[in-house]
Amino acid sequence: MTAGTTAGTRGAGGTVVDVHAHHVGALAVERIRDEGAAHGVRLVTREAGGGQVTRVEVGGRPSGLPLIPPLSDVGARLAWMASAGVDVQLVAPWMDLAGYELPPDDGLWLARVQNESAAALRAAHPDRFRIAAAVPLQAPALAADELRRAVTELGHEAVQIGARVGDGGLDDPSLAPFWRAAEDLDVPVIVHPAELDVPERMRRLFLHILVGNPAETTFAAAALLLGGVLEAHPGLRVLLVHGGGFVPYQIGRLERGFTAAPPPVRARGTRSPRQLAGRLWFDTVLHDDDALRHLLDFAAPGRVVLGSDYPFPMRADQPVAALDALKLDDADRARLLGATGLFPRRPGRGGGQP
Repeated sequence: MTAGTTAGTRGAGGTVVDVHAHHVGALAVERIRDEGAAHGVRLVTREAGGGQVTRVEVGGRPSGLPLIPPLSDVGARLAWMASAGVDVQLVAPWMDLAGYELPPDDGLWLARVQNESAAALRAAHPDRFRIAAAVPLQAPALAADELRRAVTELGHEAVQIGARVGDGGLDDPSLAPFWRAAEDLDVPVIVHPAELDVPERMRRLFLHILVGNPAETTFAAAALLLGGVLEAHPGLRVLLVHGGGFVPYQIGRLERGFTAAPPPVRARGTRSPRQLAGRLWFDTVLHDDDALRHLLDFAAPGRVVLGSDYPFPMRADQPVAALDALKLDDADRARLLGATGLFPRRPGRGGGQP
């Protein structure tokens, strides 16, 4: 029995699933090095702080952080999972590599590279990892096609998208083919902010991450709640990272805007944000006991699931232990830790278990 399984048993007898983690496979790094320049993607290594750091440049813009080794080091990831009490990770791409600024064919190449590399991780460790696909959301029809391929051919079980595409929100009508595909395939859609092209005032003090990321998640959620997306696609299951941004705290403001906004900018749906909020899922990456208690009170039952944000600086180092202060009963704890209900029942799988 592994250390991760021991912790899972301690956490109410089930498998502990971390639904928020990022991965860039060694195979993806190799293909970017060998083929990426033809697609507007390349590795750039420079001297910094007495050593060398490598960033991934996508469409001429370097990644916000270097390509840190834990993104690709599977041994280090498994060791961290054991120490953190995590049995299974749902690994998703690094959003700095979303590539939405690339031409559609190049964006498709980058998504496929990441999806095929992640499939190799799952094949090597089928009991430890589940995969969220990357898709070129700037080309919704291609994104739908790649999602179908990733799910039906590679075995991926979720998809991760950015909080927006350029200046377009997630309520943009052009995204309908992607939403239909996610609904038809019955896979969770993880909404995660991508690396932003923001002014320096937002980068000082790490504010583009500390404030910008939850703000972007809030914009995305508001677009889904007010823009008619969740009503048009009733089968969608959407997971908001970082505890849902500011949505659980500002739902009253969204609710008021549903009726008070001027007609030209009023909500396009017929159901209010409070009525739709029960459709959303949230992770636990909040770093505050009181905030997490509020989220659990706000979300529909069973709609909060464990996340870590591994391996980035803002990760929760001990995501399972962080729940101890909440004193959840065994049933609530098991639902939260096991992501029960987030994943559909599939042949050979039961009740969201890997």
